[in-house]
Amino acid sequence: MSYKNVARLVLQNSRQFSRTAPASSGEVAEGYKQLKHIQEKFQKPDGKPVFLKGGPMDNALFGLTIALSLVGLAGIGKLFYELSYPKKD
Repeated sequence: MSYKNVARLVLQNSRQFSRTAPASSGEVAEGYKQLKHIQEKFQKPDGKPVFLKGGPMDNALFGLTIALSLVGLAGIGKLFYELSYPKKD
């Protein structure tokens, strides 16, 4: 693809994005309402960190992450011990 074709495609897409939709009669799109609802859920001051506000799946993934981190740290500790005190033959 030549640089002229790429430039033409970029210009066509930029013209597409620069057009605005006509103003409506005060109605808000359904997707925007859903987005606002999700934003309110994550901004609620309930004392939870934002990475746990998604529900039970977030809690499960966080627990799995902590467990795998502890397993990795235990493996590193075991490796250090084995390298520090090698077996004598």
